[in-house]
Amino acid sequence: MKKNLISVLILALCVVNLILNIMLVFVCMPSAKKTNNLIGEIASVLNLELESDDGAATVELKNIATFDIEKQVVNLKDDGSGKNHFVQVGITLELDSSAEDYADLNTVLTNSTGAVFDEARDVIQGYTMAEVSDQKTQENLKKEILERLQKKYGTHCIYNVSFSTFTTQ
Repeated sequence: MKKNLISVLILALCVVNLILNIMLVFVCMPSAKKTNNLIGEIASVLNLELESDDGAATVELKNIATFDIEKQVVNLKDDGSGKNHFVQVGITLELDSSAEDYADLNTVLTNSTGAVFDEARDVIQGYTMAEVSDQKTQENLKKEILERLQKKYGTHCIYNVSFSTFTTQ
C-alpha cells in the first residue's frame, strides 16, 4: 500500500512540474521576446552594433605585425577663430604578416615612411580642431587613412590604422 501511495505522490508531483513548466513557457517567453525587441530598438536608436562586422578583416594573433610611424605635427584646417591649430599624431599600421606581399610591403614602408605619413597628413589637414577632437571623427580619419594607404600600395595587407599619439593644440 505504501508503494502505491508513493507512486501516486511522485506522479502527482510530475504532473504539477509539467504544468508549471508549461506556464513558464507561455508566461515568460513572450515577455523575454518583448524585452529582446526593446533592446534591439534601443540599440538601433543609439546606432550600436549588436553583431560582428563581417566585412572587417580578421587576422590571427600570431600573424599581426605593426609598423610605427613616429609622431609628427600636422596643421589643421582653419576654423575661423584666427588661431592656428595643430595635432601631434603618431601612427601605427597593423599588417597581416601572412599576406603574400607582406615582405615587399614592409620594405617599401620602411623606405618610404614620409610618403606614408603624407597620406595621413593629407587626410588630417582637411579637418578643424573641433572636428578632430570628436572620437567619431577620429575613427573616420583612421578609416580614410586606411583606405588611402590600401589604394596607394594596392594591398589589403594593411588592415588597420591606429593613433599611438593624438594630441591637439
